[in-house]
Amino acid sequence: MEIYKRGQGNRARALSSICAGLVVAYGVSEALGTFQAPSSYVFATFIVVLVGGAGVYFPFMHKKTVDFLIDTQAEMKKVAWAPWGEVRGSTGVVITSVVLMAVFLYVVDYALGLLTQLAGIVPM
Repeated sequence: MEIYKRGQGNRARALSSICAGLVVAYGVSEALGTFQAPSSYVFATFIVVLVGGAGVYFPFMHKKTVDFLIDTQAEMKKVAWAPWGEVRGSTGVVITSVVLMAVFLYVVDYALGLLTQLAGIVPM
């Protein structure tokens, strides 16, 4: 078997293979943790071979998948990434906003709970 478009989209191919390997590892650990019968080992081995083979075949030899991965990597090179300082500042604003909103909702929920108890709608 010849690797389709060798040398192009190497990062995208490697990342998709790693992700497929992680999915296989997680699936096998779940399968072996769920089933205690010896037949589960045969089933897990079959799944490893099947998904592992797909994890190698699709990123390296399937023409449509390889073209998609190559195009994706080329488009990611065109993206204008924000500077680190801007990302850090924006992340701080988002985290602060989420915390403030959570505190606000907790206070409103607590106050409404007290009001419904005082009004006799909800038993104390």
